[in-house]
Amino acid sequence: MTVWLLAGIVAADPVPLPAGEGKKILESACTSCHALDLVTDKNWTRQQWQDNIQEMVDLGASLTKKQTDDLVDYLVKNFGPKDRAQELFEDVCSYCHSLGRARDQHLTKQQWRDLIKGMIFEGPPVTAEEFSLLVDYLATNFGPEKEE
Repeated sequence: MTVWLLAGIVAADPVPLPAGEGKKILESACTSCHALDLVTDKNWTRQQWQDNIQEMVDLGASLTKKQTDDLVDYLVKNFGPKDRAQELFEDVCSYCHSLGRARDQHLTKQQWRDLIKGMIFEGPPVTAEEFSLLVDYLATNFGPEKEE
């Protein structure tokens, strides 16, 4: 026998949600049974989010296939596993530079390496491991454009 216990949780400051296609779905479908922090405290993979949402649908959550897909995409983007290199970029590099500025560079791995070496002398220190993570992240995500 399954026993359901629903408790209302009153928070002084509700958890702010990032904008996106799945935000309204999360607010309406998920928070009717769950507190937001139950969701926002997770860092699940796409498969974990899909499995969990499918379980909720099986238990009666009424979501269309499109709503489910949008919700999974939203949750993975905002509450998925953290990429240490991306976190470094967001925490260290974006302190002075915008994401757009990096996106417009299209530098090779060696060019990123040289550029970051110069930045280290002017900005926050990074370890050798963090340096390598940043170079790989930038080269992978903001490297030369591929010809089609």
